[in-house]
Formats: sequence, structure tokens, C-alpha cells
Amino acid sequence: MTSSKYKYTWGIVYCRETNQILLLNREKHPWMGRWNGVGGKLDQDEDQLTCIIRETWEETGLHLPQYEPRGVMTWSENGNDLGGMYLFTAIVTKQEVESYPTPKKFCHEGILDWKNLDWVMHPDNSGVVDNVKVMLLNLFKASERSLFVTEYRDGKLAGVDYMPNGH
Repeated sequence: MTSSKYKYTWGIVYCRETNQILLLNREKHPWMGRWNGVGGKLDQDEDQLTCIIRETWEETGLHLPQYEPRGVMTWSENGNDLGGMYLFTAIVTKQEVESYPTPKKFCHEGILDWKNLDWVMHPDNSGVVDNVKVMLLNLFKASERSLFVTEYRDGKLAGVDYMPNGH
């Protein structure tokens, strides 16, 4: 059994060859109607890697054992600690992207789509969860020790601090 300080996992699936990431447009709170990574809540006695692999399978139908840990993101609002989540990335091939056509609705969570990273990061794009765009600047160079500290003020993103050796 692995003890987990945080209750959630979050993953980004990326294809270098096509410069695309797989995102989920959520149908419910939190982040309803916004593009986000996949992931979810750890089951009792479940380790973080097992959780992100399971959640990805449940939300996409993809079995991705190649996930790499990229640290932790914590978040707070108006100074109140709201918890955190374990971060992961998985690299897939162009062939895997082509064999997984989108957009598609695989489960009740929402619509999945491969999105070009330039589109995701565009400054005028308000359809992606705010902290996702900021985290993607450092996520693929982050390590298991990295820490992303996210602060919200009155429901709006105030900032994300990246600490490569943070925790």
C-alpha cells in the first residue's frame, strides 16, 4: 500500500510527432466546458501511477503504462489550502494518435479531442483550464520532485509557481 498525501491524479498525453495533446472537455463541475487533462481520484490503497493508468483507461479507453511522474500541483484560494494532485505525462506515437480518432465521447466525463499544442497555448484561447496553459510551460521537463503551486483569488487564477526541486 502506498500512502498518498493528495487525493487526485492528472495526466497529459502528448505526441511529439504531431505536437498534439489529448484533452477532455468536461461536462460537469469542476471546469465544466473547459479543456483539461485526464485523471481523477485515487481509490483506497491505490498508488498514484496505478490511479492515472486506471483513470485514463476509464475516461479514454487507452491503456498507457508509460506514464512518467512529473511532481505535484497544489492549489489554494484566497490563502486556503485546497489540496493537490499528482502529475503525469505519457508520450504516444503518431500511429497511436491516428488510431484514436477524435473528437469522441468515450464516457460520461465529456468529449475527448487531440489538440495542437499551439492552439492550447494561444493567448486568446479561453477554452482551456487556466492553470493547464501555465503548467504546460514546464510540465515535460518536470521531475517526480517538482512542485507547481497554484493560487486562485476569488475564483480567478492569480499565479502558478514552478519549483523544479520543490517537494
